Amino acid sequence: MQKGKDIIKIKDDILQSTVQNNNEEQWVFSDLKYICSSTGLITESLQKGFDIAQLPNGDVIVTEVKTVNIRYSWDKKKQKMIKINQE
Repeated sequence: MQKGKDIIKIKDDILQSTVQNNNEEQWVFSDLKYICSSTGLITESLQKGFDIAQLPNGDVIVTEVKTVNIRYSWDKKKQKMIKINQE
């Protein structure tokens, strides 16, 4: 019988946490300072060509892809390509 009560308690805890998180998530989007800060960050990041994800809790994920150039040259003695430099 205790196992059933434990499961119900865990279920209630999860439900309570979900309701609390939803209330916090709704609050962040009505905060004027958050809106101004996140809008500036998102706009600037998009102008730079980055990918943006804005999560329901207000977090903003910025993904930057960096291009790396590596130059290789053929080495006649070793009979293979060798790395010369990386930019």
